[in-house]
Amino acid sequence: MSAALVKSLIDEQVAELPSSQCLPPDRVLLLFKGPTFAAAVHEAELASIENPAAWKCRACICGEWTVGYEVRA
Repeated sequence: MSAALVKSLIDEQVAELPSSQCLPPDRVLLLFKGPTFAAAVHEAELASIENPAAWKCRACICGEWTVGYEVRA
């Protein structure tokens, strides 16, 4: 895989984030969506998230729920 010659706007914005808002290098953020909060959490259960009640972030945008979990990579 080759590196881009020009940094994207997203790359620049991520580089400007304070370290308190960054995930540790050994973690990833998994996101699950559903029409309700319960449906999104259920999707996490189906994906074998150990503790679906321990979500890290959630949002409802245009009537669709997104639930995020920080997990070890």
